[in-house]
Amino acid sequence: MQKNFYELTSPQKSIWFTENFYKGTSIENITGTVIVPEKVDFSLLDKSINIFVEKNDNFRLNFVLENGEAKQFVQEYSKFTVDIIDINSDNELKEVEKKIATTAFDVLNSYLYIFKMIRFPDGHGGFIVNMHHLISDAWSAGFGASEIIKIYTRLLKNESLDDISYPSYVDFISREQEYNKSKKFAIDKEFWNACFNTVPEIATIPSTYNDSRDLLGKACRKQFTIPKSLIVKINEYCKTTKVSAYNFFMAIFSIYIGKVCGLDEFVVGTPILNRSNVKEKNTSGMFVNTIPLKIELKDDIEFKEFATNIGTSLFSIFKHQKYPYLSLLEDLRHKDSTIPNLYNILISYQNIRSTAQVSETPFEITWVPAPYTSDDIDIHIYDMNDTGNINIAYDYQVSKYAMQDILDIHERILGLINQVLNNSSIVINNFELVTESEKEKLLNDFNDTKATYDKSKTISMLFEEQAKKTPDRVALVFGNKEMTYKELDKKSNSIANFLRTKGVTRNDIIGIMVNRSLEMIISILGVLKSGATYIPIDPEYPQ
Repeated sequence: MQKNFYELTSPQKSIWFTENFYKGTSIENITGTVIVPEKVDFSLLDKSINIFVEKNDNFRLNFVLENGEAKQFVQEYSKFTVDIIDINSDNELKEVEKKIATTAFDVLNSYLYIFKMIRFPDGHGGFIVNMHHLISDAWSAGFGASEIIKIYTRLLKNESLDDISYPSYVDFISREQEYNKSKKFAIDKEFWNACFNTVPEIATIPSTYNDSRDLLGKACRKQFTIPKSLIVKINEYCKTTKVSAYNFFMAIFSIYIGKVCGLDEFVVGTPILNRSNVKEKNTSGMFVNTIPLKIELKDDIEFKEFATNIGTSLFSIFKHQKYPYLSLLEDLRHKDSTIPNLYNILISYQNIRSTAQVSETPFEITWVPAPYTSDDIDIHIYDMNDTGNINIAYDYQVSKYAMQDILDIHERILGLINQVLNNSSIVINNFELVTESEKEKLLNDFNDTKATYDKSKTISMLFEEQAKKTPDRVALVFGNKEMTYKELDKKSNSIANFLRTKGVTRNDIIGIMVNRSLEMIISILGVLKSGATYIPIDPEYPQ
């Protein structure tokens, strides 16, 4: 059979670029586990997986190099056997998931998916799927999991499957080639180039950690579940203010990023579905495009207005979402070749299950994080199984962040959320990043400066004892000036001796009229050493 070769779509080209930069790693793997909490007929599950793969040509895409350029073709379907792995515990399942998720694909001349069925001792189970991003995105993975279980349910009920069909990914390839030659492409290009007529400074969340080793995007994930009580309040706020949950969280994280980076304009990456109609939403394959969202922080506007502005920006962007990010970078680099990227931080909001077709058979999806990320940090806000629970997962490069950094980030995010919920009219400038525990330390622990000392001794006597113990330590700092204990002792002694030559005796009152400075402290200590008492006089006082 003659093979038809196709160019890579723009979403695939982005993946191809990352794949080649991190060659030999599993950075572009999408791995998920589907568990059915009841006894499974594994022969029917095997059949369901095969039917779905047969009817969705994205699974059968093969990639080759032709004169150094990547091309793809659709391989003919051939039935395959899905192995069963017997699992005895959830911990054992996690080990199997990790092993599968970290298996790197050979992207040339091979299938870019792996299915493994898993079986627990009581007969319940499901399957693990690992796919390369070249053939799938997160939407397709969620859609595929749901469709496989739906096919499985119909097989259990002995129903006909003759009506099951799915759109071809090749149709999307053709539509994109038409788009690349269209007036719409030129309009979108003009929009994005105007949007980035000026390129903001790249925002990078500061950390307390830096590993000098070249770990090539090695990453860890830390996941948190938002408390139910807080979710209820967030949902109520969003309903009252007509702000979507996506815009709410995007605004919260943007305020945090802007404040910790000291920037009022910056860019975050955010993945968008890039599916413009029902047909594309029912097509399995790689569609997702990551867009650079420019954030502008203005201190004097309320949070609600800021979140609404983000929604407005996104709405205008959605009209031009097909224009590839790599094409925009290429445009910008024609003007400035030093531009490496537009963002180091990616924020995604996903609610896959609620938009997929849900089967009568109960099932739950869990995603296994890839141990690599090309960004400094990827932040995923999601409700994968439509439970009403919101999870926030931080995938962070281990060479740039420590676990404590991530814990601190999340605590501050929760703090910002609570500030909005407690004051719906709060303006950007009034947000505080200091957490409650840090406030307690600042106000109480750090200000608790009580110390025991020999009350029979004067302050000047105690100072002279310290000067003898640590003569070369810094005693005073003012601006960029410093003075050691030895220097301060010597200069204050000079003041005391001068006062005594002028007839100053014990309990005399000496006025000190000087602005705040090193000289002010020298004078105070000198007066005390002379035995007198001092009165501060503000130089601004009238004559």
